[in-house]
Amino acid sequence: MGRINRWSEAALKSAVEMLAPTNDQKFKANLIRTILDYEVRQQERAESNKAARRKRAENTELAELRSKVAELSAQVDSVKNSRAEEISKLRACLEETDQIVGELRSDLGSVKREADTARRDINRMQESLKLTNGIIEQLATALPAEKRNAFAAQLFQKFKSDQPELLAQLFKSMKLDLKRWHSWDREYGDNPQSMVREFECPAKHGPEKLSLLRSKLLALGIEVDAIDAVRDYRDLKIGFAELEKRTQPHIAFKRQIVGLSIKSSIPSNLLPPLSGEALRIASEELKSPAAKVGLAAGCREVAAARLWNRCPALDGNSRH
Repeated sequence: MGRINRWSEAALKSAVEMLAPTNDQKFKANLIRTILDYEVRQQERAESNKAARRKRAENTELAELRSKVAELSAQVDSVKNSRAEEISKLRACLEETDQIVGELRSDLGSVKREADTARRDINRMQESLKLTNGIIEQLATALPAEKRNAFAAQLFQKFKSDQPELLAQLFKSMKLDLKRWHSWDREYGDNPQSMVREFECPAKHGPEKLSLLRSKLLALGIEVDAIDAVRDYRDLKIGFAELEKRTQPHIAFKRQIVGLSIKSSIPSNLLPPLSGEALRIASEELKSPAAKVGLAAGCREVAAARLWNRCPALDGNSRH
């Protein structure tokens, strides 16, 4: 029946004291039974309440566990969805990567084929260049020195900046010193006056140097042959007809009542002076027999030039 609580124990003691003078045992037993049944009902009620509380507690705990399970399930589902999404993205990236790899392999194959083609082309170009150098070497040895130097000057002007290696091979084929040509090029730069001045005494310079200077001046729009013709006319080496022939189309002369007028595409400061004084000095310096023969052959043109001693109308600063 279980342990009697203190309230039931107190009730039993009171009942015993009250029933002490009573001799009716059956009454005593019923009274005690009643008290004990009450205790039992109380115990049962307490147990029931306890069980109910326990059940409620268990239900609450179970509800909390269910909530936690639901929350964890939601988290698991979220993680699964996230992983599934990541896996989907990774698969898409992998497919894209596979496609790129395939394209790169295709490109690599194409590049290899192009490289093989380029290699063959380079080999052919090298052979062609070797053959070209051989031809240039043969031509250089066969050409007169003047034409060879003029050809070298053209090559130098064309390739000195853009293709120095090719220029070096070409000059080597022509047996010319490229370093010396570069030194001349740096020395004169784009100064036309210093370059034109060298043609006044060409014997002081080698034909290679003069060819380079002639090419540099031509690139600046200055024709040295026309300047030389004016100088020869001043020095009474050629007549007026030869002067006009050699200076066309760079210089145009027009006869006037007194002297000549000149229209030139060449700057006037680069032309030799043609004043009467300049002609007089040139005439005095003309002492060789060959020069005198040339003077006689000049006929009227040279005679007319002598008149400039009295009528100095044309010099390096003539109008253009």
